Amino acid sequence: MEKMSYREKFVQMNKEAKATWIVMAIIIAFWWIAAFGTYQIDYTIFHMPGWFVLSCLGVWVLSIIMVTVLTTKVFKNFSLEDDDE
Repeated sequence: MEKMSYREKFVQMNKEAKATWIVMAIIIAFWWIAAFGTYQIDYTIFHMPGWFVLSCLGVWVLSIIMVTVLTTKVFKNFSLEDDDE
C-alpha cells in the first residue's frame, strides 16, 4: 500500500475515475459498432447471427480485457484514511 498525501490521493482518484469513463465509452462504442455496424452482413457463429455474438460475447471479452488493464496499469492501492495526523 502506497503512502500518499491528501492531494495525491485525490489526483489518483480523479485519474482512476477518468480512466473508468474512457473504458466505458470504448465498450459502448464497440457495442454500437458491433451491433448496428455489422447487422447487415449475413454470417452466423454458433448458429446465431454474427452481429449478436459479436455484440454480446465481444463486449464481454473486451470488458474483461479493459478491466484487467485498468486494475494493473491505472489503479493503485492506497488507504483513504487521513495519514496527516
